[in-house]
Amino acid sequence: MTKARRLGVSTPVLYAVDPILYTLTFEYVEGCSVKDILLEIGSNDGDSKQLSDIAMQIGVAIGKLHDGGLIHGDLTTSNMLIRNGTNDLVLIDFGLSFTSTIPEDKAVDLYVLERALLSMHSSCGNLMELILASYRKTSKQWSSTSNKLAQVRQRGRKRTMVG
Repeated sequence: MTKARRLGVSTPVLYAVDPILYTLTFEYVEGCSVKDILLEIGSNDGDSKQLSDIAMQIGVAIGKLHDGGLIHGDLTTSNMLIRNGTNDLVLIDFGLSFTSTIPEDKAVDLYVLERALLSMHSSCGNLMELILASYRKTSKQWSSTSNKLAQVRQRGRKRTMVG
């Protein structure tokens, strides 16, 4: 999370590390999960401006992470919060994160998000297209990641067809 913050991605502040009790103390982020917000928007034919703003923020955040060599590892809407008052995106749960500059790892990170959006938020339209448009504008390595994402999607389709 510290590396993500250095890359310009909003995360909760780490206040304390207790090596004896093996505990971390983080800032409490007052706000709602992106999951809950998108479920609300999807069930009410909600605010398309809010939807595009969230998608833009997600794409920018992931682009910054990836360009900085950080893979989140669990990009789902449950691991994204919208901070009350500022409406800024905050990424949480970096427990599966790792460092990598390999386009395959970035593509798998995006594919995990795409699958999560399809399963939970299909009523929000093609949100992934909006996220990828923002990611494309932010990421300097978009081209290589995009090529790998197409390959990862193909493998994913084959896996679901075969079982």
